Amino acid sequence: MSSKEPITKALPLSEPQLAAITTACRLHQVQRMHVFGSALRADFDPNRSDLDLLVELKAIEPTQLVRAYFDLERQLLEITGKPVDLVMADAVRNR
Repeated sequence: MSSKEPITKALPLSEPQLAAITTACRLHQVQRMHVFGSALRADFDPNRSDLDLLVELKAIEPTQLVRAYFDLERQLLEITGKPVDLVMADAVRNR
């Protein structure tokens, strides 16, 4: 997971929540995770905004990848109490 500071400024997370996110990332083979979108802007509303995360998983078998993606998304929702938009890094391309 990338630096904790940007996410904790916009979205206050407790130490147990941050630890649970770290554990979830390890469990679900996350190589990198970055916050993007409204959570990094001044207009972020902790009561209404969702959480946008760009995630890169380790190289794993396709069936495991699908399971890891959806289990991670569900677990992050449970940890943060916020809807999570999980975007795979390899699905994003610069043009």
